[in-house]
Parts: sequence; C-alpha cells; structure tokens
Amino acid sequence: MDGIRATLCSRNAHKARELERLLPGWTIEPLEAEGWPEETSTTYVENARAKAQFGREVLGAGSWLIGEDSGLEVEALDGRPGIESARYAPEGAPAIAKLLEELAGVHERAARYVSELVCLTPEGDEVRGSGTLVGRIAEEPSGSEGFGYDPVFVPEGEERTVAQLGDAWKERNSHRARAARALLAALGGALVLVAAGCGGMDRDTKQVLNAFFAGGPVARALGARFPHKPGTLPCVLHDKGVTLQATCATDISLVKPARAVVTLTEAWNHGAQAHTWFFFIRRDGTVQSVIQEGRPAPRR
Repeated sequence: MDGIRATLCSRNAHKARELERLLPGWTIEPLEAEGWPEETSTTYVENARAKAQFGREVLGAGSWLIGEDSGLEVEALDGRPGIESARYAPEGAPAIAKLLEELAGVHERAARYVSELVCLTPEGDEVRGSGTLVGRIAEEPSGSEGFGYDPVFVPEGEERTVAQLGDAWKERNSHRARAARALLAALGGALVLVAAGCGGMDRDTKQVLNAFFAGGPVARALGARFPHKPGTLPCVLHDKGVTLQATCATDISLVKPARAVVTLTEAWNHGAQAHTWFFFIRRDGTVQSVIQEGRPAPRR
C-alpha cells in the first residue's frame, strides 16, 4: 500500500501539516471549499462529524475525510473558551491577550486541551479518536513553536510552555497527537482491509507480522500472548492475586512500502481499561520506535 491520501475538512493549514506528521504514511490536505456550515453543535465530536460530513458533500463518496474540533478549557473560566476557542478571538496574539486579560489576578489557572477526530472511510464508516492534555495557563507567553494557545499552555509536569517545548515534543504528547494515536488504533481493522484488499490477511501483512514477532526480545515476549495475525484473543491478567479476564488484540496498518504500524492492545475490566503499544516498524519487522498509551496492565 502506498499510504493514504486524506482531506482534513478544515481551512487550518497548521492542523493539516500537524496531522500529516502524526499519522505516519498519510498525505493530508486541507479542504478548499466555500459555504462552510456554522459550528452550532454543543460538543467537539459533533462539530468534527459535521465537518467530515461537509467534506463528503463537497468531494463525494470514495475519499478519506477527517473532521477535527478542539479547544482550550480553562477551569477558572468555567471551561471557556472551550468549544468556542476558534471564535473566541483571532488566532494567535489577540486570543492569547484576551485570555490573559480574563485571567488577570487569578492564581488557580488549571486548563486542558481537548481534541476530537472523526474519520469517514471511503466506504462511509465512521471512526473516532479523542485526546486531552492537562496543564495550566502561564502568566505570559513564551516560546516560538506551535500555534494557537501554545505560548501560554504549560503541560502538567513541565515548567515550559508547549511553544517552548517545541514541535518534536508536541508530536509525541499533544492532545491532537493522542487523538491521532487513538484514531490509528481504532482504524487498525479498516487499514488492514485497505492493505489486504477484500478481507483476510494478504502475504505482505503475514510476512511483516511474522518478522515483527520473531524480532527483538520485547516483540517475542508480547508474541506469547498476542495473536500473530489481525484479531483478538482472550488472555489473563493478575492483579494482587485476583485473576482478570482480558483480551489481547493485534492490528497492523501497512502505511508505506517500507513501513508499517503494529498496534497491540490489552483491554480488561470489560474494556473499560486498556494499554496499547504502537510499534512503528520496517517491513522486515525491525522496530524503529514505539509509543505506549494507557495504564500498564496488572501483572503477578
């Protein structure tokens, strides 16, 4: 598979470029269109869905379409600007100045970034990914990278703003990065079908997975309980002497001629909790990098 070409149903070129970096092997372009619908929904996901559906109206069926909505929620402002973040003030310095003015003299400055992604596949299926980043609002802007409110948003556990931490940090940790990884995990099955054609596992997919599970010690250890083909198997976890029934799922997306993403997910407590590995690998199974999401599963 030569990768996926998708349209971000937004006029924000910053977001299109950021998502392209966050979704390995994808080519993403912003939607050029007139007559955009007003964002009248009360939730991020409804706004994101409306944008993706507008893209379907403009481009027709048969395309990969992504709708995204995000916002900054400030606790001291009762969650504002929230879903109105894009309309709070012109992006950049004007919006930051207005936010800091509203927070003048406020000591409790807890806030969070929220991102919702809704993807419509060429077949019309909907897949979602959600992400949040918790932090606080700084007293003054600092840093030159990122965009939006990044110069005044200090993530939890950090002393610098997102704009100071830089784009490389943001690609690993931002709310949009987390939403993109969740979207990739949810899309795993759909991407396998794209790579393999009409269902089942094609020869390339099988070879790549076999090479991965035969690779380094981490992959070999995980291979003892995860299926060696796309799918889910029952597995068992242990928490303080209590045996938990769980599921171990494998997905793979062949996103470039030389690259793939293997997603391994352990889920327990009836799916309420999960831990996921995203292995970015070469076709020979060699691991290039790995990202983990969620709380590690309990062990003996």
